[in-house]
Amino acid sequence: MRDPIRHLKALAFALTVFLIGAIALAQVFPQALPFMPYVWPYVSGGTLTYTGTDIDLGPAPPIALHDHRGAAVSLADQQGKLVLLTFLDPLCTDDCLLMAQQISFALSRLESDAQDVVVLAVNVNENEQSTPAMVEFLASQGLDEDPAWHFLGGDWSRIAEVIEEYHVSAGGAKPEKPDEIAHQDVVFVIDRQGDLRVLITYPTPAGVTLQDVIVTRARQLL
Repeated sequence: MRDPIRHLKALAFALTVFLIGAIALAQVFPQALPFMPYVWPYVSGGTLTYTGTDIDLGPAPPIALHDHRGAAVSLADQQGKLVLLTFLDPLCTDDCLLMAQQISFALSRLESDAQDVVVLAVNVNENEQSTPAMVEFLASQGLDEDPAWHFLGGDWSRIAEVIEEYHVSAGGAKPEKPDEIAHQDVVFVIDRQGDLRVLITYPTPAGVTLQDVIVTRARQLL
């Protein structure tokens, strides 16, 4: 007679081995399982203990674009600063706005430490790369004149490379909002040396806000 408890334990053990092996492989070869960083937070962290996913993948892929002010901005220029890298659609009317608010709240909570933090937001909307659209998006949150913020856009081929190198899915219109682009909502934390350190997915699990996670991780790395 089969022992159901024994089989359940064996299944749980096999699943644990698979998840540990998968995340280990994703750490060493991120291109092999690019989806794992987005899945891992929901299978490894409790709702009240989520602080993002440590990725420690070494130097972050390069970024060199123009911001909403028309200024050339590169990731290499941010050495010595903590970088919050995210991906936004200037026409978005839901999650992108909420994420911008949460990031802004986090910077306010960091007080004087916020002077060492930079926000790079990559424009994922291929059809709306205009400076006025990016300025309007930030202005709606009172962030258009905040020196910490850089909404990056311009040449789509270069932006597409950045999106691909960070394994962020983006493309295709939202079903009920044809002007808006569906994409993954994430924040990467890049340390002062330019290394990828943390991946934060949004929406965060119940019980913790995006600003909470950013503040916790920023204080650890500043």
